[in-house]
Parts: sequence; C-alpha cells; structure tokens
Amino acid sequence: MIFFILVVGCYSEIPENLISKEKMESIIFDIMILNASSGYELEIDNNLLSDELIYKKYDIDSIQFYESELYYSKNPKIHFEIYSGVKKKITRSIDSLKNIK
Repeated sequence: MIFFILVVGCYSEIPENLISKEKMESIIFDIMILNASSGYELEIDNNLLSDELIYKKYDIDSIQFYESELYYSKNPKIHFEIYSGVKKKITRSIDSLKNIK
C-alpha cells in the first residue's frame, strides 16, 4: 500500500497547456536576466511589469507558467534538465562577452 502511494504520488498530471522544456528554459533565462537588471533604471516598457513582459514575449499567461513550473518541479529529472540548460545559456552569454576585443 505504501509503495502504491509513493509511486502514484511521484507522478503529477500533465497540465493541458504545458510549456515545452525548451520554452521553459528560455523563459527562466529571461526571468533571471530581468531579475538581475531590476536594480537598474531600465525603461523597457513603462506600461508592463517584468512578468508581463515575459508573458507577452512568449505568448503565455501566469497560470500557464505556474502550472508548468509546478509540473516540472514535481519531476526532478526534467526540472534539473531545464535549469542545466539555463546555466549553459548563462555560461555561453558570459563567454561571448569575454571574447569581445
């Protein structure tokens, strides 16, 4: 009985509008960039908050993002793959700045 609960508890239902792993990687990367720049007075679009900019760029809404993040967080292997991809994007961005002459 305990085994059944553990097995069933490890799998969460896939949201109907699940954001793909690749798109989640890009969204999270952009969120990190916006969060890192929040201390600066950047005028991107005064009418939109940073979250709304992300939702608009990727044609998603907050509920879709939340449900997708919740689904992936309950699936550690996939969640790790997404965040590993984000880390690689950050590393590539930093490396590209190092090569500027």
